[in-house]
Amino acid sequence: MSVLGFDKQKKHFEQVLKTGILAHAYLFTGPDMVGKKQFAFDLYTKANNREVIATDNDFKFIAPKKEEDETKIYIEDIRELRNFLSFKPLPGPYKFVVIDDAERLTEEGANAFLKMLEEPFPMSVLILVTSQPRQLPLTIISRCQEVRFLPHNTELIEEFLKNKRLSADDKRFLVEMSGGRLGWVMQILEGNKQDKIQKTIQEFRTVARQGIFEKLQYAKKIFEKEDYPVLVDLWIRWIRVYGNDLDKTSKILRNLLELHRLVSQPQYNHRLALENFLINL
Repeated sequence: MSVLGFDKQKKHFEQVLKTGILAHAYLFTGPDMVGKKQFAFDLYTKANNREVIATDNDFKFIAPKKEEDETKIYIEDIRELRNFLSFKPLPGPYKFVVIDDAERLTEEGANAFLKMLEEPFPMSVLILVTSQPRQLPLTIISRCQEVRFLPHNTELIEEFLKNKRLSADDKRFLVEMSGGRLGWVMQILEGNKQDKIQKTIQEFRTVARQGIFEKLQYAKKIFEKEDYPVLVDLWIRWIRVYGNDLDKTSKILRNLLELHRLVSQPQYNHRLALENFLINL
């Protein structure tokens, strides 16, 4: 498998494929960007002995359509699966469905998906990928085999960065900020975003010491850029790693975690949540 680490999980599935058939449904849980989705893709490759391609008759990927500003997975998305799974695997042997950010299923979508779990199609494998399993209905969780993906250890991240053309300080910063999320490190390097992250953190530190007007202006700026969920995640990690020198660090972290909860759900006023957090810094 191409994904790094997770030797225990790899050995488990290799043994399953040697001695029997895959289960009908799995729940891949763990922090964002540790490699859960890639592991699901690799499992398809291992089970069907071919790479995932866009025209593959035996593979379907579902996630919120972020390019269309969607934050949910709707019942229409799940209804399409019934038609997809009604056909036999060709060339097979398995038909795979991978649902990323599965906690984003609407209530109607979750109910429709539950029926598929209760009446499984032969040789079909359904994989739900989520960092927030508690937001899924217990009726779905109970019908899936959970596979947990913990953050990678520091040594694996350091080994990955070993031959990268980065300064020692940059490597250390990435290791500490990654929280064991190799996918996050890869994304930063692919976009050459190391300097941007440092600048973003410094900007946050500056705003934290400014007045209410500047904080409201900053909230307006990041809200309009629409990348604030990524910034909130970055702030949380920075506070956890480097927050020992800040006053009231624990309070800030609690407020950040609450802010993260609010901006991850569309029913809340995100701009107001950002303003309230920054004003109370």
